[in-house]
Amino acid sequence: MWRASHRVDLGDVTLAYEVSDERPPAVSAAARADVEPIAARPLVIAAHGFPDDATTFHAQVPALVAAGYRVVTPTLRGYAPSGVPRSGRYDPVTIARDLLALADRLSPGTPVRFVGHDWGAVAGFALVALAPHRVSHFAALAIPHLRALLPRMVTPAQLRRSWYMGLFQIPGVAEARLRAADLALVDRLWRDWSPGHVASVEELRSVKRGIRERIGPVLGYYRAIPCVLSGPERRLLLAPTTVATLRLHGMDDGCIGVACGRGEERFYEGRFESRQIVNAGHFLQRERPEEVNEALTSFFAC
Repeated sequence: MWRASHRVDLGDVTLAYEVSDERPPAVSAAARADVEPIAARPLVIAAHGFPDDATTFHAQVPALVAAGYRVVTPTLRGYAPSGVPRSGRYDPVTIARDLLALADRLSPGTPVRFVGHDWGAVAGFALVALAPHRVSHFAALAIPHLRALLPRMVTPAQLRRSWYMGLFQIPGVAEARLRAADLALVDRLWRDWSPGHVASVEELRSVKRGIRERIGPVLGYYRAIPCVLSGPERRLLLAPTTVATLRLHGMDDGCIGVACGRGEERFYEGRFESRQIVNAGHFLQRERPEEVNEALTSFFAC
């Protein structure tokens, strides 16, 4: 499997991303060095969430490449090694526009398949509402349709899971808490959210590397929530999804309870499939890679 790292300047921010394929794409002598060659194989974009990084899909990339896809795993704006946006914007619609720019650059004539986990999935819902013609298949991991999720965020059980969202709204306190003891809060969230998963030293080292010097930007995703919920983006995020969608959720998810997706099928106007993964928590793609890979490749093939 061939793999290469790239950076692209989107104006407001520079995104780092990795491309994986069966072999290097052919590049003509006339091709500009700053433009990614366009491959014939269909493109999958896979976007991570918090607290995580692009390596979260390390087990999915080889399976998708073997199934005939070219895979791009971007690092979201604000996380290292991507840049910090000049605008300071971290709302889901802005993230979706970053992902749309990648799709337009790397697959300008063909719709992409998109996989999002956590914040990557939230941005995915924005992406398929913003530009449904640019996405043929959407896989949302650990995040239900937002019209199903938002009313359940205020249930007692979900409020207990989401305590950190309140913490992250407090300037100074949140920064200090997240930074403390070598980002020990990240370790705690991984334990709470995926109680059956024992994270490796390298997994957590990689994740913390992307956050350690970017505490403010990472918290910016959460601090954008109040404005998004009361602003014009709300209508876009809550729009019915018309793109073919696969929803995967770990039964033991300690971040977003599996019950938060109950009844969400009524918010999809296109093809909709849903699977609950037994013995998996929030980071299901890391915990049950074989099941997630089979679900993705089967769904994307149809």
